Amino acid sequence: MYAFFRGGIAALGKDFAVIECAGVGYRIATTRRFLESAKVGRQAVLYTHLSVREDGMFLYGFPEEREKEMFQKLIGISGIGPKLALSVLSMLTCEEIASAVFAADASVFSKVAGVGRKIAERIVLELKDKMDIDVALGKTVAAGRAVSPEEEAVDALLSLGCQKAQAIAAVKAVSALADTAEELVVLALKRLDIR
Repeated sequence: MYAFFRGGIAALGKDFAVIECAGVGYRIATTRRFLESAKVGRQAVLYTHLSVREDGMFLYGFPEEREKEMFQKLIGISGIGPKLALSVLSMLTCEEIASAVFAADASVFSKVAGVGRKIAERIVLELKDKMDIDVALGKTVAAGRAVSPEEEAVDALLSLGCQKAQAIAAVKAVSALADTAEELVVLALKRLDIR
């Protein structure tokens, strides 16, 4: 219903910001990371998700669209509601979440208050097939985009028998050193010391 809100920050709370748009203040629950950098009076854009429940309608907002998409993936997991998903995104970046999922490292999620071992394992299991490699590489994913050289390089390393987390980490480490998938594969293989 609401894609985003752009306006001045009218107030900040412990877990929310009030964004004024055309004279109306919208209370939007958001991440601690956003709140730490926000200042009253500054302009902001928050990409929003509207949650409708018996006890009311609640807006959740994020400074980047990919954070909103990650939030929506998290609340799609059984046992994770909006508040817990917001806590995960307050502690971990999208890149850290994707890397942990590809590495099957549930312990990363256990650091978040309210996330026990079972929920952490469920996050890894349920997001495994829904996660885009470019998110783990720290790249913005655009709809209808061409496959990036980094993604091609990761796919090539996977076909050579590398583990997904290992391939992503190697390509990420050398991504600034090459422009083509072929160059990235060569550099990543050297980094992995595979002959």
